[in-house]
Amino acid sequence: MAITWFWGLATLLARSGIDLDDLYDLVSAWLRGQRSLRLLSGVDHTTGIKASVLMGRTDSGQLLVIIARIDGRDLYVINALHPTPELIADHERWEHRND
Repeated sequence: MAITWFWGLATLLARSGIDLDDLYDLVSAWLRGQRSLRLLSGVDHTTGIKASVLMGRTDSGQLLVIIARIDGRDLYVINALHPTPELIADHERWEHRND
C-alpha cells in the first residue's frame, strides 16, 4: 500500500504541530502489522465526501487522528490532527476493550 500526501498538505500539517515522521511511522507500523489503529468511517454531510478516520498512538504514545481516503491498496492522507480531550477519552475506552 502506498501512502500519499501532497507537499502543500505536509506543510500545513507541520505548521499545525503534526510531526510528519510520527504520521508516517504510525501508518507504516500499522501496515506492517506492528501497531493497531482504530478505523472509523466518516462522511462530510455537506459535501458527501467519504473518508476513513484512523486513530492510533505514535512511538511516543501520543494519540494521532488521520483522515484519509483508502482506494484499493493506496492510502491518501487528507488531514491529521491532535484529538480533543473527549476523543482521547473515547479512544482510551476503545483501547481498554481491545487490548
